[in-house]
Amino acid sequence: MVVVKRASGSIETRALEGDKPTDATATAEQTGAEAQASAATPTPAPTPRPVTPAPSSPLYEEVQESESFADMFEAQVKDGGAPGRRGVRLGEKVSGTIFQLGADTAFVSLDGSGKSEAMIELRELKDDEGILRFGVGDRLDAHVVEMGARGILLSRALAKGNASMAMLAEARASGMPVEGMVLSVNKGGVEVAIGDMRAFCPISQLDIRFVEKPDQFIGEKLQFRVTEVRDRNVVLSRRSLLEDEQRKLATETRKNLAVGKTVKGKVSGVRDFGVFVDLGGVEGMIPVSELSYTRVGHPSEVVKQGDDVEVEILRMEEGQPNSSDKAKQKERITLSLRSSQEDPFKKALEELHEGDRLQGKVVRLQPFGAFVELRPGVDGLVHISALSDRRIAHPRDAVKEGEVIWVSIEKIDPNDKRIGLRRISEEEAQRPPEERPAKAASEAKPAQAAAPRPKVGDVVVGKVDRLEPYGVFLAFPGGKGLIPASETGTDRGTDMRKHFSIGQELKAAIIDMDPAGKIRLSIPGAIRAEERAEVEAWQKTQKPVGSGKKGFGTFADLLSKLGK
Repeated sequence: MVVVKRASGSIETRALEGDKPTDATATAEQTGAEAQASAATPTPAPTPRPVTPAPSSPLYEEVQESESFADMFEAQVKDGGAPGRRGVRLGEKVSGTIFQLGADTAFVSLDGSGKSEAMIELRELKDDEGILRFGVGDRLDAHVVEMGARGILLSRALAKGNASMAMLAEARASGMPVEGMVLSVNKGGVEVAIGDMRAFCPISQLDIRFVEKPDQFIGEKLQFRVTEVRDRNVVLSRRSLLEDEQRKLATETRKNLAVGKTVKGKVSGVRDFGVFVDLGGVEGMIPVSELSYTRVGHPSEVVKQGDDVEVEILRMEEGQPNSSDKAKQKERITLSLRSSQEDPFKKALEELHEGDRLQGKVVRLQPFGAFVELRPGVDGLVHISALSDRRIAHPRDAVKEGEVIWVSIEKIDPNDKRIGLRRISEEEAQRPPEERPAKAASEAKPAQAAAPRPKVGDVVVGKVDRLEPYGVFLAFPGGKGLIPASETGTDRGTDMRKHFSIGQELKAAIIDMDPAGKIRLSIPGAIRAEERAEVEAWQKTQKPVGSGKKGFGTFADLLSKLGK
């Protein structure tokens, strides 16, 4: 008895030709008795008969009759025969191994489908440069797009010719990508052609970041994911595909990221505050201050979107999903582009020395002083006390951004990369070195004593610096303050611009100073303060008459005498 396994997967049992059936239940004793009887009774030698040997093919296997057909059926299922075969469905995502490459087609052995075979066009296995990226033995994932006389046809993305409403519905259910060409820009999105079908992709789903100029995609073939199929309306999303790819790529990229490491990336966005760089599924940002050693007006002056850059990782901060600060909920990677550039300060140390006099441009003003550019990328600081001979409240009272001034280098600190400056006049800058005032002498004896710090009750004289409907700003030695409209001595509703003029000299009394240093002034208050000063001065000139040493009387008496 043999078991025949057909190539189709069916199973048969048959007796071998020339064999006599035997009793599988015969005992060993019966067999021995028959052998002894045969030996006692001589018999003529039998005529030899040709016996057909059992085929050596694995399709024929000898089995004992005691093995049931159920056992053979179970063994066949485990061996991957017909009982385990399951057909694939249209639109289903399948996996398989390439076992043969043809001229235009690759043949794939599918997993878990009864050892079914399928085909996929070679063009789908090539990259953008036309190079075949898959070979025999490689595994791939694809979707079933056709089942017919040609067999099972696979595709990694639903392409032109395969598109239909039924296929798009299957693509939506299975998540299979679809290939389409962007035709035009409509309100809120773009129109996409998928074969003869028309679909819509919202602007927000066109890319991971918001696309300011969607018309740049017109005429391009892109891959999308179907998110909605209703009646004849098909809605697509490219963003979901890009996000999936980014997540897979980010996992591998993060393994190679570390603080201090130099990596390559592509500029993915340019903003006023910095530049976003795609490092391979992971995004980092270059602050404006880390773009270049030279002053940058706008990041677009240094890089453009799509540029390849080489950057250094300065900081890596993990996201805190539970944080109340939205900025901390996402992962943050800070990058530097200028770290790969030559530091201009090192070169400046060879050219600049303490005592040098040169011109520079005021590039930034701060309450404590003005920054002056001496070389591209090299700034020095003029402290507020060294900006003017008079006391000023803010550097803008002496200089303005963009102004070119003469400065003298007072100190160079190479460790902290700081240069201390002092503003000088053009006349001093042109003097020969021997005529310059010695540094020690200038420090020992200032050119002019600083104005004393003002206090409440002082009467100051200054010039009108600015006029506003609510009052007059007065600049005076030692500070700057506001004379409210109610303290100008004018009638209510008076136009300050008609009553006062810029540069007009006024006398006012300090009536209030808040903790922030803001000063309130009063013109009538200055008049009253002067009157009190005159009375006190007259009072000091009066001496008691006679031995009784009479007093001066009351303050009202004195005022009455002055009135006479």
